[in-house]
Amino acid sequence: MIRGEVVSLRRFRAEDVDRVHAFANEDVGGRPWWSGNPSRPEVARRIAASGVQGEQRLDLAIEVDGRLVGEVNARSPRDAFPEGVYEFGIAVYGDDRGRGYATEAVRLLLRHLFDERGAARVQCSTDVENVGMRTVAERAGLLGEGVLRGYMPASRGRRDYALYGITRSDWNGGTWT
Repeated sequence: MIRGEVVSLRRFRAEDVDRVHAFANEDVGGRPWWSGNPSRPEVARRIAASGVQGEQRLDLAIEVDGRLVGEVNARSPRDAFPEGVYEFGIAVYGDDRGRGYATEAVRLLLRHLFDERGAARVQCSTDVENVGMRTVAERAGLLGEGVLRGYMPASRGRRDYALYGITRSDWNGGTWT
């Protein structure tokens, strides 16, 4: 478990499956949070492997006061990114949005990736109109690096995405330069 002041990151538990499955198919920016309309057994398999850095991803639950409030993941696919580069995604569920949980969870994930996993760079991308995620990225210390035009397919056409990143030298042990 990775503990912060309010938020903790932990492995998912069997009792989290229904909540995660319900959110997995929620529309996030014109597309589902999890691709492929996952079944409950598929969600159960993925969260059973959570908390362990697999070949391609690390999935963690976001917990506040013993409650599951969201999820965060870090991906580093060998065929897509250079060694040491991670991309993360984060979702805070429903009424728990807007309380600062995402920013703290991203900072905890950054600390884990830089200090424990030897990351050289961590990045995220989000729809240019996703003000909440853009704010979280900036508050967590990531810098805006540009716009990926026509990047993400969505139900309302291809969407532009903003790219944010932070490097090991930016991180400086959690004290931003």
